[in-house]
Amino acid sequence: MEVTAHRIRDPDHWHLVTYGLSALDVWDLADDPLAPGADDFDGGPSGWGFELTLRLAGTAEAPLWAVDLLANLAAYVWGAGHPFAVGHHVDLRGPMRLGTPSALTAAVVVLDPALGVMHGPSGSVELLQVVGVTSDELELCRSWSTHAVVDLLARDNPLLVTDLGRLSVLADPATAGEVAARSRADGSELTELRVATLSWRRRHFGRKVVVEMGAGTAAALGPALRRELLGDGATFAILGDSGAVRFVVASCGGWRSDGSDLIIDIPADEVAGFADLCDGHAGWGSRPALPGLSVHVVA
Repeated sequence: MEVTAHRIRDPDHWHLVTYGLSALDVWDLADDPLAPGADDFDGGPSGWGFELTLRLAGTAEAPLWAVDLLANLAAYVWGAGHPFAVGHHVDLRGPMRLGTPSALTAAVVVLDPALGVMHGPSGSVELLQVVGVTSDELELCRSWSTHAVVDLLARDNPLLVTDLGRLSVLADPATAGEVAARSRADGSELTELRVATLSWRRRHFGRKVVVEMGAGTAAALGPALRRELLGDGATFAILGDSGAVRFVVASCGGWRSDGSDLIIDIPADEVAGFADLCDGHAGWGSRPALPGLSVHVVA
């Protein structure tokens, strides 16, 4: 995996681009049997079908920390087998640049405003730009609309250049008022949440089940359940690398498995109580209305 860094002058910023997620040459299945799309490049995606980019406000020296960030994100794709796509969120659980105070603790993925989609002899490649966002902007993406949040960021920054010193869009009272009004009118677009740390396993000869998730996953799940599970039949899902946990509002509490997925039927009056178990703090929890089900949040 390679990452190049180019200095752009108008506006002044570094433009970083990965090389290695798409196929610069045709994949050789004999060398890499897991290579995606290796047998057909006729109009289809090249390799994983994308490369990652990042536009970073200009500094005197090339931002090697940002090179490492993109390389780590690319390594996640290869290791977990999950590609990025427009609209995805990345909770970094700390400053975007480690050791440097910054309100940017997460990122969203957009189509690079200048490069978009490229086509070559090995297929098409989307240039997916990683854009730094604050924790409250990330929550807005989840509770309202990622597209709407990106549009707000692009008003005065059409190339979506990441500036580590930037404050949240909600720091401006006029914008905060606009967001409050629009989000109330629009509601949420989110029906599922892809997360890095999630698993479930049966215990005691299948009579009990443990759902394990990271603290960051739990912190996002609690508000999402309160927001989305509002009536009979409402659903919400968290998707992990090896399976999913799907919540369904039902008259009776219970759980069942469906292949690699765990389905949790949760009564409407239990949603708030279950959401309280997902407050982002490490520990164990359970609810009497869901016998045999335990939640384990790991730090």
